[in-house]
Amino acid sequence: MISKIRIFKKLKASTLIETIIAMLIVTIAFSLALMLMLSISKNSNNSLKTKAYFLANEVLVKTKSEKTYFDQDFDYGNILIKKTVAEYENNEELFQLNISAYDVRNYKLVEQNELIIIEKSK
Repeated sequence: MISKIRIFKKLKASTLIETIIAMLIVTIAFSLALMLMLSISKNSNNSLKTKAYFLANEVLVKTKSEKTYFDQDFDYGNILIKKTVAEYENNEELFQLNISAYDVRNYKLVEQNELIIIEKSK
């Protein structure tokens, strides 16, 4: 009979230091993924600010061309534009036109101010 010789191979096990390093690498990868996700969600807010800027600019141009110098609100779904006209420093002909854009949480996205001259009819 031929005797079978069994050869025992040593299995390499990971040490505590290797396990901690592996956990550290996984934690860093997850934190980078989280930062990327937050950056992407923050950029979606920038597109809302850009849309609000163009809507506020459109209201400003329309107000000046049609000379509708009175307080007014415009609702564009998820953006609310508030237009206010106020006398500037007790001057009868100089007014401040303020156009502000807000999101659905009432957070100010854009604000534009402009001084306008409104001549009183004689």
